Amino acid sequence: MILNCNIPPPVNLNCWKHHAGFIKEQIHLIAHKKISEPGLKKILLTIGESQMDIYLGKLTSTQIAKGITETLKKNFKFKLNNYSKWLSEEKKDYKLLTISDKSVWTLRLGKDQERYIHIHPGRCSPLTIRVKSSTLKTYILSEVFSIDKETKQDELMYINKLRVGFLNLPPLKSISSSKGLLRLRNLFNDIKV
Repeated sequence: MILNCNIPPPVNLNCWKHHAGFIKEQIHLIAHKKISEPGLKKILLTIGESQMDIYLGKLTSTQIAKGITETLKKNFKFKLNNYSKWLSEEKKDYKLLTISDKSVWTLRLGKDQERYIHIHPGRCSPLTIRVKSSTLKTYILSEVFSIDKETKQDELMYINKLRVGFLNLPPLKSISSSKGLLRLRNLFNDIKV
């Protein structure tokens, strides 16, 4: 069980919230290993309770961090003081940065002095999808527990058991009515890890 991707400081990226390749890889690892319920709940807590943008591109988290840090170094914005001043120049406390694959990343000042470059995909930017945390958590649980998809009724019953019992979320009326879950499944099916 990995609580986050392993990228070098000073970059901070919550891969469970923002990196589809990482999520898919971890789901496969967890599904093949026995993981405790508290361990799985700890992972799901890192996702939070709001909406988020997930990067769908082919770059690894390390490649993303490297692209961002190289750009900041080249523009003399890498050191903490320079980075902090640069972020606050326009009174927004964040900047957008496009990297090699044309994905756009939001850069903020992190709370941790060691990981002060806090990044996440830019909202509604190329190579991203915006999802609700409840949809992402439902998707992760349904994949980890390898739902038997023989009949839609059995699948719905199982997903609702996970949503109600594990996530304290209301049940779905039908799988087809959960467009976010279906869209997420289709996108994750296309991701190669």
